[in-house]
Amino acid sequence: MARYFFRLDDIAPNMNWNNFNRLVLIFDKYGIKPLLGAIPDNQDEELLKYPNFPDFWQVANNLKNKGYIIAQHGYQHLYKTQDGGILRINKKGEFSGLGFEIQKQMINSGKDIVKEKICEPKIFIAPAHSFDRNTIGALKINSFDFISDGIALYPFKKWGIIWLPQILWRPRKGLFGKVTIALHPNTMTGQDFDDLEKFINENRNKIGNFSELMGWYAQSGSIKRTITFFINQAFKVVWWPIFWTKFRILK
Repeated sequence: MARYFFRLDDIAPNMNWNNFNRLVLIFDKYGIKPLLGAIPDNQDEELLKYPNFPDFWQVANNLKNKGYIIAQHGYQHLYKTQDGGILRINKKGEFSGLGFEIQKQMINSGKDIVKEKICEPKIFIAPAHSFDRNTIGALKINSFDFISDGIALYPFKKWGIIWLPQILWRPRKGLFGKVTIALHPNTMTGQDFDDLEKFINENRNKIGNFSELMGWYAQSGSIKRTITFFINQAFKVVWWPIFWTKFRILK
């Protein structure tokens, strides 16, 4: 059976606050606690076009106290390279392609900000899904336990860090797996909100809080991990051709 979890990306002082607040109302209405991808030091010119809300960190802290999980979403959300990294979902990135020491410093600087403002983040989200082995090494040194990304149906551990796969960018029903749906509040339309609430109403008993997903791997025994490893490998073979031929449907 499928189990769904939500992630909100590009959360920052400068964002579409009307959309963000509308999402919070929906999730609070149904008692759902998603993952918030907070940008530590937003310098993205596209996001800076939105009005600045000076109490952003207090709002994020209040949501954390309600059970929302806070993740570190990059550092400044600036695309510095044209390297798609391990996943190659996009052809740009903030981290992938940079040296280890530079990435370590960027991740550490971002973590210090989030830790000072709210809490010590344990989950990392790379902008544009762009990260490489240097990113993973830098995350481990900076005591991150999870990365919210990867093409799979179940969480897995690789290179010393737990991956919480993310394969959808809009609500869609699946047959099985632990499915993270990443939403981008800044660009959501009225139809997107209608579709989201319809999906929640139809699948409420299959939607979990993100903290549940974080604990899945640790609570799984060796047999379950072995079985899901092979399921993950088979899923990749199916997913990638669909992604490349029907990109607009999936993302």
